[in-house]
Amino acid sequence: MERCILFFDIDGTILTDDGTRTIPESTRNAIAKAKENGHLVFVNTGRVFVNIEPMIQEVGFDGYVCGCGTNIYYHGKELLRNRVSQEVCKETIEVTRKCRMATLFEAADLNAVDSKVEENPEFDKLIQYFSQNGRKMIDVEDEGFYYDKFTGWFPLEQDMQPFLAFIDGKFDYIDRGRVGDYGMCEIVPKGYSKATGMQFLLDYFQIPHENSYAFGDSTNDLPMLTYAAHSVAMGGSPEIVQNAVEFVTKSIYEDGLAYAMEKYHLC
Repeated sequence: MERCILFFDIDGTILTDDGTRTIPESTRNAIAKAKENGHLVFVNTGRVFVNIEPMIQEVGFDGYVCGCGTNIYYHGKELLRNRVSQEVCKETIEVTRKCRMATLFEAADLNAVDSKVEENPEFDKLIQYFSQNGRKMIDVEDEGFYYDKFTGWFPLEQDMQPFLAFIDGKFDYIDRGRVGDYGMCEIVPKGYSKATGMQFLLDYFQIPHENSYAFGDSTNDLPMLTYAAHSVAMGGSPEIVQNAVEFVTKSIYEDGLAYAMEKYHLC
């Protein structure tokens, strides 16, 4: 089989999202076998690099497409990095405060939060998890604040027009749905996505598009799933995701990733 390049989402695809946060042994074995067969294996995630746990890095991926395509690594070497300007970073703080948005500002090497925004229980759970796991966290008022992308949680009754007007032309808005009493969104600079990260690496390694595979389970995976020549949605994914792919596999709890990779003779 010709050399292929495989792209994997993290949460719900590699890592269980039931609270145990484990990687099925079948997934580890399938990825290792794919590498033995000469294929390249990359994480393709909305997470920035600092938020990728050691247990994921220990799986042995060749590299990482991070921050929805804003940052790319191959065997520890940074191949691409996009940073938002300081001016836009400051403007973002003003508009997120105005719209009562609890925001996780994400960069390759740090996370930042705004302590002046009202408490948000859904957001606070995430920050508590990050703090317990040693993630670097600063306040937006601290010296050195910047971000590459961000994720926000806002009250459902909030008027979001000022925010939408601000990001228009500068960022893409990814609707992450409802979380409790809050709406959730992921905001990425224009021109970057999980799909552009894939395209960058296909060009870098001169691999034909028909040899590209993507595996995911969420709406923020749609750019890579629709771009890939061969796309797989995990069982239990939202209907919009399942309708966008070539194959819907079993759930992560039924060894779905390994099942799909075996179907495509990748491992």
